Amino acid sequence: MRMKVKTPEPQRAVAGPVFDLLRAELAQNFEALSVDAPDGPAYFLGYDLIDREDLWIEARDGAVVKAHIDRDRVLDVDVRVGDPELDNSHGQGGDYAGNGLGAGISVSVQDDALSLAQALWLATEAQYRLSVDALDEALSAESMRAEDEGPQHPDFSEEAPLEFIAPLAEADLEALRETWRPRLARASAHLIDDPAVREGSALMQVTVRNHSLVNSEGSQVQAGQLRLRVMLVVVGQAEDGMELERFASFDVLQADQLPDEKTLLETADRLREELLALRAAPVAEPYTGPAVLEGPAAGVFFHEIFGHRLEGHRQKDDLEGQTFTKMIGKEVLPPFLDVFDDPNIAELNGQPLFGHYFVDDEAVRAKRAKIVEKGVLEGFLLGRSPVLPFRHSNGHGRREEGYQVVARQGNLIVRARHTVPEGELRERLIATAKRADKPYGLWFSDIQGGYTITDRSGPQAFKVLPLMVYRVWTDGRPDELVRGADIVGTPLSAFETLALAGDEPGIFNGMCGAESGWVPVSAVSPSVLLTKIEIERAANDRQRPPLLAPPGALGREGDDEGAMP
Repeated sequence: MRMKVKTPEPQRAVAGPVFDLLRAELAQNFEALSVDAPDGPAYFLGYDLIDREDLWIEARDGAVVKAHIDRDRVLDVDVRVGDPELDNSHGQGGDYAGNGLGAGISVSVQDDALSLAQALWLATEAQYRLSVDALDEALSAESMRAEDEGPQHPDFSEEAPLEFIAPLAEADLEALRETWRPRLARASAHLIDDPAVREGSALMQVTVRNHSLVNSEGSQVQAGQLRLRVMLVVVGQAEDGMELERFASFDVLQADQLPDEKTLLETADRLREELLALRAAPVAEPYTGPAVLEGPAAGVFFHEIFGHRLEGHRQKDDLEGQTFTKMIGKEVLPPFLDVFDDPNIAELNGQPLFGHYFVDDEAVRAKRAKIVEKGVLEGFLLGRSPVLPFRHSNGHGRREEGYQVVARQGNLIVRARHTVPEGELRERLIATAKRADKPYGLWFSDIQGGYTITDRSGPQAFKVLPLMVYRVWTDGRPDELVRGADIVGTPLSAFETLALAGDEPGIFNGMCGAESGWVPVSAVSPSVLLTKIEIERAANDRQRPPLLAPPGALGREGDDEGAMP
């Protein structure tokens, strides 16, 4: 499988002026809390100041409806009392809330020393009191806890201090706004260029995120990231009332990686035509049998039903299903598959990976986390909340500002040791369907996402939401597009049916939401053939289609009576 990666070295820079203030306030406040605190000393204190500037443009149905620039600054404070074995972050009764206590308070966007010092003073005091209360509750809960056979995982790992001072991220948001306003308006007009389309939207979100982190261990991190997203959405409705949607996004880390206008408009036209094809497509019937997940769709599949279950904090939460917690050293995937997560990779085969970063949100350098080798489970995604027998972070502690850190995916990469040419997968699917005595196999070319139940309160199941699904008939009939299908199942049984992989990696870039907020991620996988997959009919309210004709419908059909003079 061809994988040419670009792993750049971070550039060095000079720390911004706010660092002197953060260091001075941290030293003063930590000395007071670790020596003179009446309710118990703090053993760790960390400050993370996140400066964020956002551009948001939205064009709908041919016109720009929103184009604004916002800037804010958020302060997160992490105060720890107790000790690394058991501190205020300790999970209680299965309620693992995350590492530390992210304050998430808004502060001045200017480097005003008195204003920022005031905010640090008040937030530190408040977080210390919350930490003391949380530790008391944790100690009380542990005293009532029955012994079990599982290990008593520490609450915080010891890591070497890190000094990482990289250039601040920058972008000319005004220039981007002026350039992209008309482009997005034209793209949204292309999306609705048919009376059957109900709504077409083209959106751009640019985020300039810089964070300055210091802690009592001596770490100092200045890291910046530029994230740019262009999204196209077209919405319609079938005659039977089923809501339909096509979606595409371009998620990049540099402005010169954005699509040109020709690509943007061609994508809008493709999405519109696919929506019209879905309106005419039959509804999928419940089915179990062979299927192919095309590259990016397979990436979403692995991200949702495998990657989330390997996030470290889920292995120590009593209410989690812990599907793979006790399977280190055991086979969990077919032997021809490897899985790792490496946030250091910025590009793969010339395409940007949205989950790229150098340092996580706990001042730990991102490392390549080896998860599966030759089908055997080797490890987990880890932040500074240890999962025995692993005692150190591999740089996957992540969060959106204002949230508490948990272990998250970055660039999840599935690699096949043995492959077949991509062009052979259709024939292999037909042959597999014939052996299973099925009239057709399924081909999933696009998946919008999904969800997986990882806690014990429900079945350890998943649901993945496909957008473009085709029946590939075994008798030679043309492939048939269907709508209204959801993939369902349980992870262990699904992975047992993985039979073949293509030789080209597909890339999914997007945003993932979980306990620690929304973070950018990538999922990379070759196309895969599964010998058995289950689909069920998607939920459908079956609202009546609109009674009124859409504005301009006559004009778009060639009759100028409906055109505006």
